[in-house]
Amino acid sequence: MNFCILTSSHIGAKKWIRSSLLGFFLTTTALFLFNFIVDPYNITSYNILNITQKLARDDRVEKVNYFATLPVFDTILIGSSRVYTIDPEGVNKYLGGTTYNFGVGTANIEDHLGILLYLKKLDKLPRRLIIGIDFYTLNPDIPPNQYFLKNRELNFLSFKPNEKTSYWSKFFTLDATRASWKTLKNHLKNTPSVSAFDKLGWSPRFFDDSNRDIDAEKIGVLNEIDKNTNLYSNFTYASIDPKRIGYYEKIREICTAHNIQLYLFITPLHPILVEKLLRNDTKKAIAQMDAYFSTFENFHNFLFDKEFNSNLLHFQGATHTTSHAGYQIIKRVLALPNKGDNPSSKAKSTVSN
Repeated sequence: MNFCILTSSHIGAKKWIRSSLLGFFLTTTALFLFNFIVDPYNITSYNILNITQKLARDDRVEKVNYFATLPVFDTILIGSSRVYTIDPEGVNKYLGGTTYNFGVGTANIEDHLGILLYLKKLDKLPRRLIIGIDFYTLNPDIPPNQYFLKNRELNFLSFKPNEKTSYWSKFFTLDATRASWKTLKNHLKNTPSVSAFDKLGWSPRFFDDSNRDIDAEKIGVLNEIDKNTNLYSNFTYASIDPKRIGYYEKIREICTAHNIQLYLFITPLHPILVEKLLRNDTKKAIAQMDAYFSTFENFHNFLFDKEFNSNLLHFQGATHTTSHAGYQIIKRVLALPNKGDNPSSKAKSTVSN
């Protein structure tokens, strides 16, 4: 009697284990197939559902995975959303060759080095590297960006830069599933994705409007600064972070070792915000930053560029610039003569230089 009960119990346990394993296998297979077919990060060269726009929850994930499918570029742009306005096609017309805009939202100094190490790992280092540095990212009190920390490909602080990430494992993540679901939902509803990048990483949403009220915009900028007191407190500090300066020494070392021509610039801020920063101890940090980056062969500090900053039509809000300004930025960074013409017909503007 007891033997029968034990045997029955043993058979039931084996059946439960088999059912659990089968359920796990079917679930993971379905998850993989769902993410593989939708492919929200453009990891594969296929587009089974013919989805025109795909959506990643973070542009680091989107660009990192998409870039792995691309060829080597002659020029790479790195920075935060403040380099989004620099059109790669415009850079090509100035320099020749090919350009990719690897700008990612709220990029810190860690992102700059992380992206460069990622390019090195892929064996896709460019001939030229142009990096836009946001002044506040040298604040020692600002932690690395949370999305940088989550990204195994970029986060050299927690993961080895040369550590290989499994191609297939990317289809099993919760982030991939969320992005797949949102991408598929937008596709079925015929709703455009919020992904703002073209095939060269450019975000052409900062187009110029010739019908602008500069006086009203000045008031708007002041209100923006007042309403974002906590955000703009990141811009107030007295000394630059020596650890992040060390990251830039690593960037310099890699560029020297691989014969990469490096261009650096401090991204522009609205002159109203710059004026506020220069009223307090932040001017000491600005002076330190300018002195350090001036040791690089090609460096331009837009915080001190009076000619550029005097044209308020260059700015969108307190911390971003227009697409027209993007062309002016790249000409100044590359020390090109100012002929007053945009190199691309993508962005049309009546703004004068």
